[in-house]
Amino acid sequence: MHLNLREEVLKTSLLAEESGLCHHGGGNFSMIDRKSGVVAITPHGASRKELCPKDIILVDLDGCIVEKSDGMRPTSEVTIHLTIYNKLSMVGAVCHTHAEFASVFAGLSTAIKPVLTESMLYGVKCPVAPFATPGTQDLADNIANTLYQEDTQAVLMEKHGLLTVGNNIYDAYLKSMYVEEVAKAYYRMANLVGLEKVQQCLKDEEFDYMMNELGIKA
Repeated sequence: MHLNLREEVLKTSLLAEESGLCHHGGGNFSMIDRKSGVVAITPHGASRKELCPKDIILVDLDGCIVEKSDGMRPTSEVTIHLTIYNKLSMVGAVCHTHAEFASVFAGLSTAIKPVLTESMLYGVKCPVAPFATPGTQDLADNIANTLYQEDTQAVLMEKHGLLTVGNNIYDAYLKSMYVEEVAKAYYRMANLVGLEKVQQCLKDEEFDYMMNELGIKA
């Protein structure tokens, strides 16, 4: 059932690990089929390199298991994924990683400023979702609410890591890569001139203009 969905989630989760966004069982990935309401999501604590597509678990939007391999259970952060899908109907996939430079700013409880124009590709902003205990509904609500209120596709999980959303799982992965690229530049700029002196590269209205011109805003 939904083999293509499971293949895409596994393939992209492996790509994220190869790209250095996460390691071993860290991070979690999912994609939804909106017609059926079925979500394909990575299992808890498993080495992605040892998984096959059928090990990617299928759940419904209430968190009930639709199909899984023996011994597998959904990631402990499944609540985050399902809350986002339930609250944000335009989201097609969720990518949570522990990207190195983005995680530095998550640890500092500091939003990643849009210091490169590439930030347009995830909605310009990468704000901080307030901390809550991992695996709880409070954390899931904090993340979903921050995505909605800040009108962005990328958010830092305070003291934790990075989460991006997209139309599909590869799109969500690419947004994570762009956030990490911007975070790396921001980190290096801050080392040169101090964090408080680093400014975003364009004014808000200039970002809006460029995003509309490139068709990104829509």
